[in-house]
Amino acid sequence: MNEEHIIAELKKQNKQVFAQLVDMYKNRIFSMAYKYTNDYIESQDLAQEIFLKVYKEIKGFKGNSKLSTWIYRVGVNTCLDWKRKKSKTKLTSFDVLDEYLDRMQIEELRDTDKEPERKVIDLEKHKEIHKTIYEMSDIYKNVVIMYHFNDMSYEEIAEALDIPKKTVETRLYRARKILKNQLKKLDVEVMKNEV
Repeated sequence: MNEEHIIAELKKQNKQVFAQLVDMYKNRIFSMAYKYTNDYIESQDLAQEIFLKVYKEIKGFKGNSKLSTWIYRVGVNTCLDWKRKKSKTKLTSFDVLDEYLDRMQIEELRDTDKEPERKVIDLEKHKEIHKTIYEMSDIYKNVVIMYHFNDMSYEEIAEALDIPKKTVETRLYRARKILKNQLKKLDVEVMKNEV
């Protein structure tokens, strides 16, 4: 089924095609939502809200971009709206993030090729990366999530966020610099603890 046919069916409110669309994008949308909420349950609710908006607003989709780009734009805008609403009741607990990452990394921890200390250090670095992304300002968080977690190109990100491609490159560069500095700090702390 080509994209034009999918869009036509979605505009007719074809629930079977919509279910296929949800199945195709659910992991990426959930991942995006999680980076904003830092909460597993909230992420599920937010992902559902995003898909509901896609279902309701598809009639207004003009086809000026790829369907995936439009879906991500709806997702980012919904996440930003959620964040604005929640700013009064700021989320600062990383216990949920730690629990989620522990579950996600269980296979890595079972890896018999790594020493136990190395496994723990790798897991801590992974947690620090996610924590740093969660704490980034939205302009950096958006491009990191779209590029590294949703495998979008610079062009697709620029289109989804309605910004120049050069701005995407600059923001991604700065976000990586922030991450690199955080990892350096973590490495220094690990080295101090090992001494």
